[in-house]
Order: sequence, then C-alpha cells, then structure tokens
Amino acid sequence: MGATLEKIYTIVTEKGGYDARMNLAQKTGIPRTKASEMEDTPEVINRFKTAADEILGMDIDQFM
Repeated sequence: MGATLEKIYTIVTEKGGYDARMNLAQKTGIPRTKASEMEDTPEVINRFKTAADEILGMDIDQFM
C-alpha cells in the first residue's frame, strides 16, 4: 500500500532535497511514514501530485 505516494515522496526528495520533502509533508498533511501505509486512492494521489508539482515547479508525471 502507498507505493505511488512513496514514489512521489522519492521524486520530490531527489529533485528538491530534504526541504522539498518537508514542504510536501506540510502541504499534504501526511508524513512519509504514514503515506507508505495509506491506500493509494485517486483523491490522495491527485493531492500529492498537485503539491509536488507546485513545490518542484514542474509536472512530476514525467518521472512516475
């Protein structure tokens, strides 16, 4: 469970560093540890992708 959310966290960390990862946790309200345990629902994935796009200033779909 949470494989897609975990992947988004990995992309944000690789492209933006630790601060970007912390920003993703703040914007989504879900820390990485909890994200890996959650179900990958379309609503949550969309929320994570939108936040990641804003943080990195690019569409992360190209890295998925």
